[in-house]
Amino acid sequence: MSDAGLEAVPMAGHSQESRNANVKAVLKGLEDLSAQVFFEKPLTSSDASGSGRVVIPKAIAEQYFPRLEQQHGIPVSAVDTRGREYTFKFRFWINNQVSRMYLLEGAGELHRAYEMNVGDVMVFAQKPDGTLVVAGRPATRNDVIKKPPVKRAAGGKGEGGASAASKREPKARSKQQEAPQPKAAAGATEGKAKKRRATGALAGSLQDLDPTVDGIFRAVPNGLGNALGGVSVNKTGRWVVTLNLAGELYQALFDTQDDALEAYNAAGGAVSSATA
Repeated sequence: MSDAGLEAVPMAGHSQESRNANVKAVLKGLEDLSAQVFFEKPLTSSDASGSGRVVIPKAIAEQYFPRLEQQHGIPVSAVDTRGREYTFKFRFWINNQVSRMYLLEGAGELHRAYEMNVGDVMVFAQKPDGTLVVAGRPATRNDVIKKPPVKRAAGGKGEGGASAASKREPKARSKQQEAPQPKAAAGATEGKAKKRRATGALAGSLQDLDPTVDGIFRAVPNGLGNALGGVSVNKTGRWVVTLNLAGELYQALFDTQDDALEAYNAAGGAVSSATA
């Protein structure tokens, strides 16, 4: 990591010099332990709220954490870069009766020890003997996620680099502008928009869309971290199961209420009981 990349991202009310020193101290501690970093988790507002639960990607969990036979999980020991010991609970729940989603619980003590805030990074590393090492550090400029480049529209390009489809687009737009929208239709559209805002529907959630009904839980973009889990019916008549994992919202679609309830009891029910 370059010196520029080691610089901590500024945070209001916190000394920049102190944040930079904290980053270097954690990296130095990992180096002294000969620990290799395998996962870093930037904290969301819900992560830093005191819940102490962290979602671990499946590939990471199954490669670096103990194998789980039971859904309720096992205790996992770890040490931080300051020599302090921790005991977490590592467990999973079933996604679509096939795949697993893993949770590490009890991380609140670590977050407090390292005075972590939203945007700071929880570090997971491993010593040569397999010991789990954890730490917390301020986010650095290298942690800033870069957006992927925008994909070009399908179709060959004509002269000047413009595609044939893009050349035809202005004419199509002009025709649409020539045909005014009926007032009744415009009013209905606005009414639906107001109703959606009034009910607080999640943008991009399965309550409004009708993707493949496969029972697989997927993260909801722009989801509300404090949304409650449960089973409901969307506008297309599909059954939606919503789960809130440490403030990260997941949803899946099912054809029948029985299937939805079974999935919720197997996954969301366990999460809800742990939250209580």
